[in-house]
Parts: sequence; C-alpha cells; structure tokens
Amino acid sequence: MEALKQFFMTAPVEPAIFAQSLWLIIALPLLGAFVCGVFGKMLGRGNVHLIACATVAGSFVLSVLAFWCVSHVQGGSPVAMESVYSPNAIRYAIGYDYGTWFSVGTFRVNFGLLVDHLSGTLLLVITGVGFLIHLYSTSYMEHDDGYWRYFAYLNLFVAAMLTLVLADNLVLLFVGWEGVGMASYLLIGFWYTDAAKAWAGRKAFITNRIGDFAFLIATFLIVLLVSAFNSQANVANFTTVSGAAETAQVRFREGQQLKGPVAFQGLEVLANALPQNAEVNAQAAVTLQTPIAEGPLAGRTFGGVLTVALLLFLLGAAGKSAQFPLYVWLPDAMAGPTPVSALIHAATMVTAGVYLFSRMSFLLVLSPTAMTTVAIIGTITSLLAALIAFAQDDIKKVLAYSTVSQLGIMFMGVGAGIFWAAVLHLVTHAFFKACLFLGAGSVMHGNADETDIKKLGGLRHEMKWTWGTFLVATLAITGIVPLSGFFSKDAIFHGLHHNHLHGYESVTHALYYVGLLIAASTAFYMSRAYLLTFEGKRSPEAKIAHAHESAWQMTLPLVVLAVLSVVALVYALPLMPGRNGPQPVMENFLGPVFASAERIAGRADLVKLDHSVPGLGDYVFAWLVALAGGAVSAFLYMKYFPAQAGKPAPAFARSVRRFTQNKFYVDEAYEFLVIRPVKNVSGILYKLVDTLLIDTVAVRGTAWVTARVGSALRYVQTGDAQGYAAVMALALLGGAVYALIQVLQ
Repeated sequence: MEALKQFFMTAPVEPAIFAQSLWLIIALPLLGAFVCGVFGKMLGRGNVHLIACATVAGSFVLSVLAFWCVSHVQGGSPVAMESVYSPNAIRYAIGYDYGTWFSVGTFRVNFGLLVDHLSGTLLLVITGVGFLIHLYSTSYMEHDDGYWRYFAYLNLFVAAMLTLVLADNLVLLFVGWEGVGMASYLLIGFWYTDAAKAWAGRKAFITNRIGDFAFLIATFLIVLLVSAFNSQANVANFTTVSGAAETAQVRFREGQQLKGPVAFQGLEVLANALPQNAEVNAQAAVTLQTPIAEGPLAGRTFGGVLTVALLLFLLGAAGKSAQFPLYVWLPDAMAGPTPVSALIHAATMVTAGVYLFSRMSFLLVLSPTAMTTVAIIGTITSLLAALIAFAQDDIKKVLAYSTVSQLGIMFMGVGAGIFWAAVLHLVTHAFFKACLFLGAGSVMHGNADETDIKKLGGLRHEMKWTWGTFLVATLAITGIVPLSGFFSKDAIFHGLHHNHLHGYESVTHALYYVGLLIAASTAFYMSRAYLLTFEGKRSPEAKIAHAHESAWQMTLPLVVLAVLSVVALVYALPLMPGRNGPQPVMENFLGPVFASAERIAGRADLVKLDHSVPGLGDYVFAWLVALAGGAVSAFLYMKYFPAQAGKPAPAFARSVRRFTQNKFYVDEAYEFLVIRPVKNVSGILYKLVDTLLIDTVAVRGTAWVTARVGSALRYVQTGDAQGYAAVMALALLGGAVYALIQVLQ
C-alpha cells in the first residue's frame, strides 16, 4: 500500500518542466478542430474520427500528467509554485506564465496557465468524458454528411472549456467563456437547415450574451476595486497575509505591475488583506466598510462594490450555467445531436458558473449577501426545473430540465459555502448525466429516433446494455445508496443545514427543506422516465416493433460512465483525517484550494462553515426521501394510471398537467414581458429613425433637393450662345448700375 502511495506521489515528469507544456492541453483539440474543419471533407470519415478522438485523448493523457504533477511530493514537501503577488509559494499547484498578452497604460494581462486540485479535477472530467462522447459520436453520426464539421465543432468546444479551466486570470477565463458560448451556438444549431434547430442555437447565443455582458461589467468593477485598494491600503492591511506585512505589500504591488489586477493569485491576496471591519484589524486603512476615496467608484464602500461585482458575476454564471432567469436556453439545446447535449449538460459549458465561483471562493465569503443570493437563485432554479420535468414526455427534455435542476443544487452548495461538495456533485453529475444523455441517444438510435417516452416501453429486454447503464445512472441521480449521486447531493444539503451566513441564518435553513422537496421531485420524474421507457410492455404507438441495441462504440462509453457513477462515491466517504475528525476524501483533496476561503471566513462571523459529517440517521433520512419520490412514481405509472386507462381525467388534473407541460409558460411570459416590448420599441425606432429620418430625410431628402435644384437650373442651361451673351450683358449692366449708385452715394 505504501509503495502504491509513493507511486502516485511521484510524478513521472519534473513538475516545473511539465508546467511549460500546459499549453499543449488546449492546443491539441484546437489543432484537431482546425484540421477537421478545413481538410475534413478531403480526409474522409475514418481519418476525421481518428484525428478528433486522438487529439482529445492526447489532452486527456496530458491532463493525467498535470494532475499527477500537482500531487507530486518530494522529500515530504508537496509541489509548489512561486506567486508573484505573495512571499509564500502556492502548494499543490503548477503553472506557467507565457508573458504579456496585452497591456494598455498600467493595465496588463498575461497569458498564464494554472493547474491545482480544482482545475486538475475539471481537466480530467472535460477530457475524459469528452473523449467518451467523441468515441460515441463516431457511431451516432455515421450517416451524417456533415460529420467533419461536427467533429471540428466538438473539438473546438473541448478546447474552449480547457482554456476556461486553465486560465489563471479573469480575462483569459473570459476567452474560454466566450469560446464555449460560440461552440454551443454552432453545435446546437448544427442542423441549421431546420429552422427550429437554428432558432434554438440563436436562443442560446443571445441568452448567453446577456450574462456575458454582466460578466464584463463585473470584471471592470474588480479592476477599479483593486486599483482603489492599491492606493488606499497601508501596511497593516497585509498583516493577515503570510510573511512580513511590509514584504507582502511590496510583493502585491510588484505582482500588479508584472501580471495585472485580474489574476486569481492577486485577487486571493487582496481578499486576505481586506478585513471585514475595524474590529478585526483596527490598524488597517481599508476594510469592507471603507469608502473608496477617488475614481469612478468614489464614495462607494469596498464591500458594496464587491457585492455588486459578485452579483454581476452571478448573472454571468446564470447565463452560462442555465440558472434562473437565464435558464431557458438549455432545454432547447437538445435540438443539436444527442452527444452534443451530453457534452454541454455534463462535461463542459454548464459547469462554468460553478467553477467560476469555486475559483473565487475567497472573494465570495466576504459577502454573505452575494452568497445568500447565489443559494436562493440555485434553489428557485432547481425547484422550478424539477416541477417542469414532472410532465415532460420527451426523454431529452426530461434530462434537460434535470440538468437545470442539478445545477441549481450545485449553486445551492456554492452559495452556502460547501464548495468541495458542489465540485464533487459537478463531477458525479458529469458521470451519470453523460450516461443518461448518451443512453437516451442509444434509445433513439434503436427506436427510429423516437423521443416520446409514452411511445417506447419494454426496452429492458431488447436493449440490455442501454437498460443496465441507464438504470445505474437513474439510481445515481435519484440519490439511492450507495451510488455517488446520493453522497454528493446529501453533502450539499447537510452543509446547507449547518453552515451559517451572517444575517441570513433562517434562509439557509429554509433552503434545506426546499432541498429535500427537490430531492423527492428528482426521484419522481427520473423514475417516471425510466419506467415508461424500459419497463412494462412495448407501446402500441412505437415506430418500430422491435428495438435493437447500439454498436460497441456507443455501449462502451455507457458502461464506463455507469461504473464511474458508482465508484465516484469514494470521494464522499469520510476516509481522511481532519482537524475535527474524519473528513471526506474530496474535502481533504480540495482543502489547499479553499484554504483562503476558510481562513477569511474564520476571521469574522460573516460566514461560519461547518465541517461535520452526516450521521447514519441523516443518511437514512435522505435515502427515505429519495425512495419516497421513486415509490410514488412507481405506484402512479405502474399501477394507478394503467388501471385508469380509458377513463377521463378530472378537469383540475388536466389543467395542472397542461400548465406543467407548457413549462409554466415561462417562455410565453418572456415573450410578452421582454421580447415583444423590445420588438415593438425596435419597430418604432425602425420606422422613425431608419425609415423616416435616415432613408426619407437624410438619403432620399437630399437626393430630392438635388434633383429639384438640378431641374430648376436646367432651364438656364439651354446651350443658346446668344441667350448666354444677353445674360452676361445684363449682369454687366446691373454691376455698372450698382457701382454708379455706390459712387453717387
């Protein structure tokens, strides 16, 4: 056992040397996208498959090496990298700065990449699950003529998400942020000749732009905040930063000059040097309550600006991670090929918001208001999506709303300060949701593209591999012991119940009980989708009499993902020693990443983070909640409703079902409250400004005046020389008369 431990703690490559090659993790899928996109049609289907899969597999191998390097221990000391912002090194991390990307005046952004336990985990998820989805696609898209374009977009998507995760500053992260938005637009609207599918792509693109605009404003606010802190902070502000205060302040300012104000390492130092109030550090010149002295934010407090910036980041994350009120694009994202849905919903884009807040956890714990808002938004989103999923008959729509709901649970975890549990749920969700979406694709593949679960049924015996893996993933997401989804979800709800956000204690307690309702709802609608698809008799409305199992390229990824959905439970078990007793493996593993957030939260009473482990009673209660939801679903869809066949449903039940099937008319409300008013205002502006002022007055008006003047002048352009001579004579006579009058006067 000790030998095995030493093996994993000794990287095969020197971490400092390997760090220089981090750019290859992004470059490989980017190269694949270029080759497949430009030369794919000439290369042929087999070569495109090879290039697309090999480049992502190469990134996966490099990600494994990077992950290995950040766990490297030499002489009892873990691997560490120097921070230009602080005298102390960053432990369990490797990174490399490739120099200045651009600079404007004193503002500078470097092209720097960073891998620690958080980004390392995401790298493995993106490239590992991404490769399985690529392999699956080689069979799923075997009859599509646009295969080369599809794989180019898929590689581009992976490259953009890797950029987002590897970035060591907000600006480079935003490049990846925009990249996944563009790739999702291309993939959702992949079958662009279908107007509805093309429109779904546009809907995703426009909805994301709203959030991206908020992200940009938040970044500008952070830049101004850092600048104000630099000019107002004194040495006493840095007494809580590791090392001597004078040295820490000098290093922080040198770091600003070398790497700029938006690098995560610098923001972490700022968060550590910014006390909550004067009681925490009476000598500090700047606290959260201190007004900003000059600049565009003069008069606003540091804490107020930080809260506004975090709320704007929340709006940005709501767009990318499909949270209320910007979640509406994700259910329509299934318009693209099913593997695309798996990639978007499980491994890439939608996890960006959770990653962003986890990466900036040290700033988030400075604002209980922002944390509470994040938790409330997550809860509203999760409950709303779970209720809508109750009555959806399209298997992909059920899974889409399920993704929105599970993302809401992750936001609940981030908002309540259980960052490690939110990341763990992100990982487990990537496994079982990818398995579910790919399973849905396999069901469609074997049933003539049928997506209505009421027109399927009885697939258990005809698609055994798909059935088995879909069952495992369903049990995982519903929270059945001992699958991974149970532990990651329960860890979030447990933390939500025991963490305290100053001034909002009752809110988190209330959200815990809503969380239990969400867990029961999840078990209900997922059991319904499984039972109607795989159990019972084959529907008489099925498109084909007998379904067929998919090829090995499709079933192998399902098996791997189903196995991962089970074994990932290890990360939630309290197997590691902690300060307050046994600690879950994932909490211990991510401890170095969230250490600053822990320290900052511990200095004041703004946020009190709990580290207790759920007891056996908590586990049994959570299991019973999930079991109750599944049992009600089984009773209704296996016993009650079949017995009521042919009988008219009560009017009230029909109304509720219609209301739920129409997604609570949220899209219609947006159409009435936002889209139509904007269209009307645009129409009025088009008529007044474009048509009347520009086209009629500015363009046609000047042409009309010129034409009329020309028409009038043409009467004097007769070509009659005698007439011209007469006019000249009259003009000369008039001039002479005028001169004579002037002389006489």
